[in-house]
Amino acid sequence: MANTVKIKINGKEIQADPSKTILNVARENSIDIPTLCYDPRLPPYGSCLVCVVELRNQNRLVMSCTTPVAEGMDIYTDSEMALESRQKALSMLLSNHYADCRGPCYVNCPANVDVQGYLALANAGLYYEALELIRETNPMPLTCGRVCVRYCEANCRRKDIDSPVAVNVMKRYVSDLEYDRLPPPKCTPKNGKKVAIVGGGPSGLTCGYYLAKMGYSVTIYDKQPKLGGMLRYGIPEYRLPQA
Repeated sequence: MANTVKIKINGKEIQADPSKTILNVARENSIDIPTLCYDPRLPPYGSCLVCVVELRNQNRLVMSCTTPVAEGMDIYTDSEMALESRQKALSMLLSNHYADCRGPCYVNCPANVDVQGYLALANAGLYYEALELIRETNPMPLTCGRVCVRYCEANCRRKDIDSPVAVNVMKRYVSDLEYDRLPPPKCTPKNGKKVAIVGGGPSGLTCGYYLAKMGYSVTIYDKQPKLGGMLRYGIPEYRLPQA
């Protein structure tokens, strides 16, 4: 084949385009090399060191995402040297990693509340700040603190050890403690647009809250004489006392 080089990957002979990287050629031939920082839409950066492979005939490691193929390369993607190096790279990455990825409590929250964030604030005694963070995506913390279905706790990793973190109890606690201190929400200037919301239940009220913050003039319509939907007319008062 014209304008190609002959290489081996894991013992398999391959005719490869010399303008491509080891990673590209491997993937074209259904050979998996793990990556973290690689994104085909961006120039290769090579910072994670997870994609290293061994050049057996040179007895060294190279990053597959940045190294172009060359004639005679004898590449091993899963050699002992490569696997050991990847494990060390991951250990270094995790050594300064404090579970700042989204945990299952955050991912499974229907309101997309930053559960880890407000628990960390509450743990530091910053209850007001914790409540502010909750209200960024959930304007009804007092209500949810009493009748939340608690998907966060159902998916909490801690339950695999003993019991889930009492997320909802903490949400109720900071809400009861600090809610009266909250100032009126900051709204952007009116944009001259009007929005009608049909249904004054929790979803409609939440939509109205955030639309009003964005500058819209909101009118909520509901067949019942008072707003609240299921919160007012469906949940018994012993579970959700009327304000």
